[in-house]
Amino acid sequence: MGNQDKKKVQKYMAIYMSIGMCFGVSGGLIFGMILYPDNRTLGMCFGIPIGMCIGMAIGSAKDKRLSENMMKISRVEMIQESSDMLVYAMDKNGVEKKYKVSEKKMKEEKFSVGNRVAEETEGSLVSLESE
Repeated sequence: MGNQDKKKVQKYMAIYMSIGMCFGVSGGLIFGMILYPDNRTLGMCFGIPIGMCIGMAIGSAKDKRLSENMMKISRVEMIQESSDMLVYAMDKNGVEKKYKVSEKKMKEEKFSVGNRVAEETEGSLVSLESE
């Protein structure tokens, strides 16, 4: 696979880091109320970085799993009498897998031939392209 495949997958790390920061604010306020009843914001100084780190760890683990299961789209076909599409992807072992993708998902993920994709845990296809 080409030079494009060497790019690191960072689909979920930023999302989970943001979510972790949000939970870190509330956790920090609670932590601050317990330790520093006069100054709750002092707890936020600890909560935000802790939440951010936990979110980054969870997002990085998901991204690593996706990069290990990376595939390239080999072809896309329309299904007759339906708005759904069939997306064929080649895995790292050269096995072609077939996925049925709805029109909505096709527009969201912008699947096209040559794009990097991976299979989510529930069996759906997700794009690894940053565009």
